[in-house]
Amino acid sequence: MAEKQGKGSMNISKALVIHILLVASLLMACESTGPQDQIPMAIVNETINLTNQQYLNLQFVGGHVAISGGVRGIIIYHASNNEYRAFERNCSFEPLNACARVKVDGSGLFLIDTCCTSTFNFDGFPTGGPASLPLRLYNTILQGDLLTIIN
Repeated sequence: MAEKQGKGSMNISKALVIHILLVASLLMACESTGPQDQIPMAIVNETINLTNQQYLNLQFVGGHVAISGGVRGIIIYHASNNEYRAFERNCSFEPLNACARVKVDGSGLFLIDTCCTSTFNFDGFPTGGPASLPLRLYNTILQGDLLTIIN
């Protein structure tokens, strides 16, 4: 009878080893092989008053301004009636490069990093150039005339 218990314990041990190997192989298979966000982290907690003279461009849908904050600054875009988007200005392509800074193109129709020539739409997604990752998007909270940007 002791022999039967030994075989049962051995089957449980084999099952445990197989389970561990299966879990380990699944975890390794889930590793990302694509590009990863390398933009440094920064604490963002900015509040602006939309009625201030320097932010008047944000009173209209399609308006935008650049402010300090984040890693290399923040671009705020008035997307729709009560929706504002706040993008990190640090380009997602080679973000550690000193010139990797996004700005609104002179046409006002898209964002561009003139260093790597990557372009982005106002949803933050790349539309041209070598960038394959979107711009970092910060959270925005609108309360009356105050717009808070946080991460």
